[in-house]
Amino acid sequence: MLRQKYVRQIDTLREDLLRLGSMVEHALKRAMHCLQNWDVIVSAQVIHDDKQIDETWRLVEDKVIRLLATQQPILASDLRLMSVVVAIAGELERIGDYANSIARRVRRATRRPAFVPAPDGLNEMANLAQRMLHISLDAFLNQDVELAQTLSEYDKRVDQYETDLRAELLDIAKSDPQRIEGAIDLLDVVHALERTADRATNIGERVIFLETNEIEELNP
Repeated sequence: MLRQKYVRQIDTLREDLLRLGSMVEHALKRAMHCLQNWDVIVSAQVIHDDKQIDETWRLVEDKVIRLLATQQPILASDLRLMSVVVAIAGELERIGDYANSIARRVRRATRRPAFVPAPDGLNEMANLAQRMLHISLDAFLNQDVELAQTLSEYDKRVDQYETDLRAELLDIAKSDPQRIEGAIDLLDVVHALERTADRATNIGERVIFLETNEIEELNP
C-alpha cells in the first residue's frame, strides 16, 4: 500500500511538471502575440499570470522535498528523476520570467515617442525558441533521448538569429537617436528569446541524463 502511494506521488510529480511546462508554453506564445500585435491587454495578462507559474514551480519543489523527507530508502532511478524534475522546473520558471519580460517590454515600447517595428527575423527566432521549448517537453514526456539531441541544431540557428538581429537593431539605434530606446526594447526581447532557447537545451540535457545517467552538452 505504501509503495503504491509512493508510485502515485512520483506520477503526480511528472504531471505537475508537465502542467508547469504547459503554462510556460502558453505564456511564451501569448508574449509573442503581444509583440506581433502590440497588444497591451494581453501583455498585462501575461504579467499577471506569471504568479501562477511561480506558484506551480514552488509546488513542484515542495513535493520533491516532502518525498525525500518521507520516503526511505529511495531508488537511485527515482532520486535521479526527482533531481531532474527540480532542475527542469527551475528552467521552466526562468522561461516564464522571459515571457514576462517580453510582455513588459511590449507595454513599455508602446509608450515610446519613436516606434521601432519588430524585424522579420524576430518572429522567426521566436518560432524557433517556442518550438525548442515544445520539443524539450515532448522529450521529457516520452523519455526520448534522440528528440532531446535535436535541440542542439535548433540552438545554433537561434544563436545566428541573435547575431543578425543585434546587428540590425544596433544599426537602427545608430542611424536614428530618437529610436534608441525602442531598439533597446527589442534587443532585450532578442536576449530573452536566446536565453529561452538555452534553457530549452538545458531541459534536453536533463532528459538525456535522466535516461542514460550521462551528461551530454547540447549547447557547448
